[in-house]
This record gives sequence, C-alpha cells and structure tokens, in this order.
Amino acid sequence: MILYDPLQPAHKSPSGAVTVLQSVSFNVDLLRDYESFYPIVLSVRKEDGPWCDYACIEQERSVHGMKRIGTVWEAPEPGIYFYKFQALRADGSVADASSVYQQTVYKKQFTTPNWLRGALMYQIFPDRYRRSGKTPVPLQNKRWVLRDDWGGDPVAGPDEQGIVQNNDFFGGDLKGIEESLPYLEELGVSVIYLNPIFQAFSNHRYDTADYMKIDPLLGTNEDFEKLCLCARQRGIRIVLDGVFNHTGSHSRYFNKDGAFDDTGAYESRESPYYDWYTFHSWPDEYASWWGIDTLPSLNESHPDVLDFFIRDADSVIAHWLRLGAAGFRLDVADELPDVFLDALRARVKSIDPDACIIGEVWEDASNKISYGQRRRYLIGDQLDTVMNYPFKDGIIGFLNGRISGSELAWRIRTLQQHYPKPAFETLMNILGTHDTPRIRTVLEEGSTEEECRDKLFCAQMIWAMLPGTACLYYGDEIGMKGGRDPMNRRCFEPDRADRLIADHVKRLLAFRKSVAGLGRMDLTSVHGDEDTLYFNREGDDGELFVAVHRGSGCWEKVIGNTAERMIVSGCASIKKEKLALQGYASAALYFRKI
Repeated sequence: MILYDPLQPAHKSPSGAVTVLQSVSFNVDLLRDYESFYPIVLSVRKEDGPWCDYACIEQERSVHGMKRIGTVWEAPEPGIYFYKFQALRADGSVADASSVYQQTVYKKQFTTPNWLRGALMYQIFPDRYRRSGKTPVPLQNKRWVLRDDWGGDPVAGPDEQGIVQNNDFFGGDLKGIEESLPYLEELGVSVIYLNPIFQAFSNHRYDTADYMKIDPLLGTNEDFEKLCLCARQRGIRIVLDGVFNHTGSHSRYFNKDGAFDDTGAYESRESPYYDWYTFHSWPDEYASWWGIDTLPSLNESHPDVLDFFIRDADSVIAHWLRLGAAGFRLDVADELPDVFLDALRARVKSIDPDACIIGEVWEDASNKISYGQRRRYLIGDQLDTVMNYPFKDGIIGFLNGRISGSELAWRIRTLQQHYPKPAFETLMNILGTHDTPRIRTVLEEGSTEEECRDKLFCAQMIWAMLPGTACLYYGDEIGMKGGRDPMNRRCFEPDRADRLIADHVKRLLAFRKSVAGLGRMDLTSVHGDEDTLYFNREGDDGELFVAVHRGSGCWEKVIGNTAERMIVSGCASIKKEKLALQGYASAALYFRKI
C-alpha cells in the first residue's frame, strides 16, 4: 500500500502551491517492498495533457520504519498540475496507485496587497446603510418608490405583472457612510466594500446605467472622492463592486426605454454600442445574464468594450482608481473572459500596484472550470484573491451538524494546498453577503434562540481567526436577521442591536486587533474530530490557537484539549473569552506572545 499525505512535510516539501521552477520533494511510504517487484513512479500531467512518469528512488526510512521512496520535481510553466504515485508492472499495468492530487504552480512575481492580510473588511449595501438627509433627491423617476419608513420591510417578490422591480429606495447615501466612519474605525474596520454605487435603476444597482457617474440617489462623484479621502485619513480603504459582465437594459449603452440621449444598441444597429451586445434577433432577442432581459450581457472581449472599461486613458477602471478607490471586487468573475481579466490586472496594477482585485467565485477558484474552460484566476495574471464561499459553507455545515469537524478541517487544508500563498493569505472570508441569508438566520436551523446565538459566537470565532481578510456584512455585528434577498438587505438600525451579540463581536474584534502580526501568521495545523475543530497559526510575534466544539456540555472538553497546547498570557486570558462561549457550542481562543 502506498501511503501519502501532502500535508506532511516528510511527504511533500514545500507544502501547498509553488512557483515556476521551484523544486518540490515528493515522497511516499510503502507498507510493502513494492520496488522489489515493481518500480514506483511519480506520474504528473498538466490539465488534460499526457501523464509523464518520474522514477522514484529510496530515501531514508520513515519514523515508523517503513521504506520511503521519492523524487524531486519542478514545473517549467504556471498552471494546474495533477499527480499520483504508481507501482508499475513490467507490462506497464498498474499494481497499486495513490489518489490523484492537485499541484498549483504560479508565477514568481505574483504578489497581493499587504493591507489585505489580516484586515477587517465591512460590506455595505448603500441604500440600506445610513441616510444622511443631505443628498438632494433627483428628478423623480415615475417607477421609483421612495420610502420614508427607514427599517420597514423591503418590497419582496414580483408585482402584479409578475416582475421583480427592486425599485423601492430607503435613501441611504455616501454622506451617510461618511458620517459612519468614526463607528467603523472604532470597530476596527480598515476596508469598506461597497455594493454597486454607479447610476442604475434598481436599489441593488447591479443593472448599471452609467459607469462614470455615481447614482444621484447616493450622491455625486465629488461625494465619492471626499468619502475616499476621509476614509483614508482614518486608515480605511474603499473597494468598489465592478459589474462588468452586463449592463442594465435601461442604460445609456443599451437604452431600451429611451431614458438617455445617447443612441443605445437597442435603438439602432448604427449605435456605437451595438457591438457591445449579442443580438440573436435585433432588437428584442439578445443574450442576457441568466436570461434576465433587464441585464443584457456584454461582449467583454470586444476591443471597444476593453477600451471603455480598461484601456482608454479615462477608462472606467482608471477613472475610479484616480478618484480614490483602492480596488475592485469583480461581480460574477467566472463569467468574465481571460482576455478581459488579463487586461484588467495589467491596467489596475499599472495605475496603483497596491490596488486589489477580488473575484466573486463560489467554488475552489484554483481549479474552477467555467464555460468548458479551466480558469487561471490565481496564477499571477488575473485576480489577487477571491470571496471565500467554501469556508463559509463549511463553517455553517459544521455548526448546523451537517459535516464533522474533521471534514471542515479537510476543506480548510485543501484550499490551503490549492491556493497560492499570496491569494490564501488575502482571502475574503465571509459568513454572509447580500446574496445569502444572514448568518444568524442560517444558524437558527434546528436551534433555540440561545443555541443559535452560541453557534453564531463560534462561527465568528473561526471566521475572525482564519488567514485572510475577515469581511463583515453590515449589521451582522449587531445580530441582524434576514432570509433570502431582499430580507437580507434590510436597513441598518444600530439602536435595535442584540446587545449580547454586539458585545461579543466588539470583544472578539478587539482581541483580533490585539494579536500581534496576525496577517503574517502561517496556518500551521488544522485538524478535527466529529464535533470539534482545532487550528494553529504561528508567526514571528506569537502563536494563536483556536478550538471550537459544537453541542452542549462541552466547555470542559475544549479547555482540557487546549490547556496542554498553549500558555495563556497578557490580553488573551481564557477567562476573558469564557463567559460568552460556554453554552450550546463552545470555543477557546489563546494567543501566546513570543
């Protein structure tokens, strides 16, 4: 039997993804002397290419006395490789084989912004966050519904014509966000991610009407520039939502309803924007995002589209970076072609090498196949990092009893193995977004209110302490509830906070901020059993240990399992964390300074 674990340094060194031409030592342990009968080979292929065999030779004996066989390998170019170990018979048939593993190889020059490592990001849905009352209401659009009942339920579902309008507005604006900067700074926020703010018809603004203009209900371009300046003075960067896969049908580029003076693609085949779209039968049959006719899809590979968004002197990308944006979160990144993403990264980094590019990818982004093509988001040419939906789903699955602690540990380790270190260390870690039900509501599954709160505390403990950027969806820090869109986008009402949750989050984030060098700490160990997850992080400044156990009556078990591993000192007294974390689910947090 061939024994191999890529997480064991004796089996694979270095661990995880590697750069081009970086030597990797692969070794396996044998339960039988296979090489006495059959040669052992390391078989490697890139993507769907042919397998190439590398002969393995005997190494030093393992600590258990088993024979160790191995070889050294390096990749000549970046990409996704797959490998396995095989014992081959003389006729070339396979006597035994290991599982198939992934090896990511990325470009040596691939780096990501240091300011994302260990940062606290705060996601804001602008219409529902804070209303300053200082932004003039623009000329009334007859289809707008301007609400004066801040905190009321958003309009849900289709209207009498069966159309979901998303046209009720509560009046949150950029000046309101600016007024909230002291609150966000006190919370520890260093990055604000804004859902779309460009002119649009809907309240979610994913149906862009004008990429060069702030939606007048939110304010002006000058208001945005001032927000970025005031935020930077408090050590906070602003990241924008880049919706570049589609526009709104009402936009100046498509202009289906004639709202703009420009001649849109829907109005004339002579429109300068006609080639931006794909018409099956002009004007009413056209490609659109998921078949939604109010969201006509863009031809992102077309030279005119690339010029407008990326390459022009005052392109969309250049325009907003120069006004103060610190980067972009790319909506539906898996629907943007490689030529677009390649050009976008090159332009962003030429304007501001420290700007970020975060992709919306819901799966393992290292090996994602989209539209029949293996994507290369994270090898150095496109994204910096991605939204971490796999971690979110794993945390929820664990605390709601659908997967074990060992399964969650495996998922975390797998991404650590697959992702380049620069991307893994800057992952946008989430527990909820505008696209998912609120985390508190999700954790209510099969739980009492008290049990749900305990599970929430534990989820936040894992979320806050994993490597990457911890992204807090607005209102989750005060315990807001909400199911699917639009109920997960209710107005922010801090006066109605759940004080137990708000106090816990405040204390947890203060603890997180106090951990010296958190963003530079490596994730050195992750393991679990049926009901418990443990992980360690180590760096030059100290060592962090986290243990989370689901189920009742388990606090003593968590303490017992962690006490032997860590010494409690300084600000990290376990008693400080114990009070809120010893209910239905329990957690322990230690930080030992070096």
